[in-house]
Amino acid sequence: MKQSRLANRYAKALFELALEQKRLDQVGEDMLLISQTIEENAELAQMLKSPIIKLEMKEKVMRKLFAESTDPISLKFMMLVAKKSREEYLAYFAREFTEIYKAYQGLVDAWVTSASDIETEVKEHLLSLMTKITGKKIVLHENINNDLLGGFVVRIGDYQYDASTKTLIRKLKEDFSKNLFITDL
Repeated sequence: MKQSRLANRYAKALFELALEQKRLDQVGEDMLLISQTIEENAELAQMLKSPIIKLEMKEKVMRKLFAESTDPISLKFMMLVAKKSREEYLAYFAREFTEIYKAYQGLVDAWVTSASDIETEVKEHLLSLMTKITGKKIVLHENINNDLLGGFVVRIGDYQYDASTKTLIRKLKEDFSKNLFITDL
C-alpha cells in the first residue's frame, strides 16, 4: 500500500512537469522503456535495490543506460529518485506514470490470447467492438496459446471474455456429466 501511494505521488509530479513542459509523449515513452528495462533485467533491478552499491555507481549506471535515449526530464527524474534513496522503486514509478499517461490519452490495454494468429479482418472487428464497449482507444496485446485449441480469450482490466474452444469443450463435458433424465429434488 505504501509503495503504491509513493509511486503515485512521484508519477503524478513527473506527469505534471512533463505536461507543463510539453514533453509528455517523450517522457511517456521513456517511462515505458525504463520500466521494461528494469523488469527484464534482474541484475539491474538487484543493483538498484542493493544498499551496498553506492549512489554514485547507481547514477553512473543509469546515465550509461538511459542518457542517450531519454529526454532530459526523464534523466533528471531518475537522478532525483536516486538522490532521495528511492531508486529501488524506479520501475514502480515508471509503471505508475505509464498508467496515468494512458488514462490521460484515453488508452486502455487489452490482451487477446488465441490458438493461432488472428486474421486482420477479425482483429479490426474485435478492436472496433472493444472501442465501442469501453469508449476508449484500445492498445491491443496479442498472445498465442496452443492449449486453447481454437477461439480466443479477451481481457480488458478486470473484465474477461472467454470464447475459446477449450472452455466450450469443458462446459459441454460438465453438461453431459449431469444426468438430465433424473430430476433434482
